[in-house]
Amino acid sequence: MYRQRTKAWLCVLGTLLFLLAWPGPASASRNSYRNAHPIGWMHLLPVGETPGWTLPQWVNLEFNHANVWNKEFAMTDRRSGSVYTYKADFEQSSALLELGWALSEEVSLALEIPYANRNGGFLDDFIDQFHVLIDSNRFLRHLNEPFGNDFSVQTNGEERLTSQHGQGVGGHKVKMKWWLWQLKSPTPGVCDCGFSISGQVKFPTQKRGLGLSSGSNDYSGLAHLGVPLGTLSGAWMTAAFTKIGTNETFHGWPRRTWLQMYELSLDIGFNKNFGMILQARTESPLMMREHLMYNYTTLDPEGQRAERIASGWNSLVEWRGSQSIGLRWRWGQGSQVNFLMIEDWGLGDKDERADKLYVNNAPDVAFLSQLHFVF
Repeated sequence: MYRQRTKAWLCVLGTLLFLLAWPGPASASRNSYRNAHPIGWMHLLPVGETPGWTLPQWVNLEFNHANVWNKEFAMTDRRSGSVYTYKADFEQSSALLELGWALSEEVSLALEIPYANRNGGFLDDFIDQFHVLIDSNRFLRHLNEPFGNDFSVQTNGEERLTSQHGQGVGGHKVKMKWWLWQLKSPTPGVCDCGFSISGQVKFPTQKRGLGLSSGSNDYSGLAHLGVPLGTLSGAWMTAAFTKIGTNETFHGWPRRTWLQMYELSLDIGFNKNFGMILQARTESPLMMREHLMYNYTTLDPEGQRAERIASGWNSLVEWRGSQSIGLRWRWGQGSQVNFLMIEDWGLGDKDERADKLYVNNAPDVAFLSQLHFVF
């Protein structure tokens, strides 16, 4: 097994070196940000993409550091009486590589490989101090263990993971896209738009118990629609449906097997090089709330509200929202570097704060850079 994995990584490295040495031009079919929610990461849930590409080979690189913080909490299954316990308190550093090839003018193939390392980082204290500075709700973060590195899933007190500190490549994806209607920006690399459909298959490469993989295949179908906005800007949308496979980590839990994702991306150019990126995404619940009851540790209604906000409850049973805001610099025929900040949200008053948005901690905040190469 070790030799097989070594050979696989040597093939990937060799392919990357081949592409970097390729004498012709190349451009990325651009991806949106990835989300570090631990269950979403197990299934490598899809993200938004531009409908098309500029040139026939591409390399995408993303470096992401995210803070995931959930107070441990328990739920009772109304159907069976089983008690489920969930805790996710860590920071995840990840690097994602995508290698893409246009097989024809309309069809492309891509391979996506994500690496993740979960650790205890500095953002816990930084975010808490920021909330104190702006006189905001601390969401019980100051009562949690600082620099925590724990991911735990239990059923009736039995731990379902063999490690709480995930590291490595939990899975990889093969993606194929059919670009049905091609609409390109007058400026190369700004918006490879129009309409396309794509299919993605996730394959596990790590044992389920290590916390980074579901241990089974997942299948996604996506639709991509985009339009250029003038000569320097563009907008594109993605809708995705995913059929997730079995996941023994959550055996017996009321999981949903069909998941949805909707995303809008805006690339606003201020001049030929400098611009802003705005993105918003919403994803359907992972669990069926009607079968679960939150087990509070207090009888006080205000304390119960604080418990739900500080836990991962909303991220499991409600629609998870997130958005990015950041800057980008483009040069040449479409090479681009992005620097983004990601925050979580959800529409409505699910946390009973009398706000139009609610907290889901999926993750709480993330910082990332993305590189798209033309060479």
